[in-house]
Amino acid sequence: MNHDVRNLPLSQDLLNYYRERLERCEHDYKEALDKIDALRIPHDDAHRVTWEAHKKAEEVASLQKALRDAELALFDEKRAFLKLLAENDELKVQELKDRKKIRYLLKIAPCPEPETTYFREKLDKRLVKISRGKEKPVEGRDKGEGIGVGNLDQRDMIIMEDEIEALKLTVTSLRTQLEEQGRAYEATVAALKRDRQTQIDEEKARREHESQRISELLEKLQKLRALCRENIRELLHTKKASHAYEKKLVEEKAALLEDLRSTGSQLAVERDKAESAERTIESRVTKKQETLVGDLRSQLGKYEKELHTAKSKCDEIERTFKKKVEYLQSRLSAITSSYTALKRRRDYEIEGFTNDILILRKQLKVLERSILKYAPLEDKELVLLNLAKETGERVGKISSELHGLKAKVYATEEEVRSLKY
Repeated sequence: MNHDVRNLPLSQDLLNYYRERLERCEHDYKEALDKIDALRIPHDDAHRVTWEAHKKAEEVASLQKALRDAELALFDEKRAFLKLLAENDELKVQELKDRKKIRYLLKIAPCPEPETTYFREKLDKRLVKISRGKEKPVEGRDKGEGIGVGNLDQRDMIIMEDEIEALKLTVTSLRTQLEEQGRAYEATVAALKRDRQTQIDEEKARREHESQRISELLEKLQKLRALCRENIRELLHTKKASHAYEKKLVEEKAALLEDLRSTGSQLAVERDKAESAERTIESRVTKKQETLVGDLRSQLGKYEKELHTAKSKCDEIERTFKKKVEYLQSRLSAITSSYTALKRRRDYEIEGFTNDILILRKQLKVLERSILKYAPLEDKELVLLNLAKETGERVGKISSELHGLKAKVYATEEEVRSLKY
């Protein structure tokens, strides 16, 4: 019976009914997809916001860790600074002891012979006679040394006082170090307590957030279970409806096969028409191709002639450029040779000028020392002083000329470099 029903031809009304039913189902399916897409956008936004919040929390944790590391590094730097202060205080005490020892050794050591060192930027024409009474302080020092050698107990007392002062300095430095260390340790303890409190608050907030998150997930799980039950119920209902719908599809299949036969005959007719049209189009295309090939060949010959002329022009330009390069290279070699000669001459002149200046300075110093040994100046000595002054002015002029020559040499060097480049 079912086989006979399946083989029965379908009426036009039944086919129209199934078409409308399919269109309605497709419309409902599109509406459901649109609703799902509309729900997907806020879900994606919520997921993105939660992910960004998680990233921000990780960044905050990393920054807090970096802050803790920075505080620890700061504490280490403070300890190193206190250590350096202690070493500085020890060095100061040692320096004080060394100074006292040097002073004591200078008191014990014999006094060297007196020496006179006299420098003056500009000498007057009239000089006062140098006094000869310079041995009195030496005698006084010798007397002081004799008294110091006799009083050994007084020196011991001085040494003891120096040691007491050094010990006082060490005690004060140790006190300051202890105070600084106490402040540093108090700061470290306060920072550690603050860090501990922040960690406790963060852990408390994290636990509250996790508990809230667990409760939300449990609610979502219950909702998903209820939704799963409803979906299973709907699935069973749809399966039942699908079995009924399959029967209708079989009937529609028969109608579609009938349509397929009719469309096959129409397709054969249309195929013959298309083949005839293709043959006509192919003949037209071959004619156009032949004409295009002829045009392209003529253009190719024209372009080859232009290429030959361009190559000849390029060869001429290359030859002229080579000649210019050879001329510039020869000019550059000549300039470099002249530059080396100028540089060698400059070195020789600088060496000669420096030697002359050194000799003149030595002669001037010897002349000043010989002048300072004697009483009021005579006419010859004034002449010598004027001569020394003139030599100093001459040395200044020579040095200025030397600087001018250096500037000229540097200018020639710059010109040579610019020519090279």
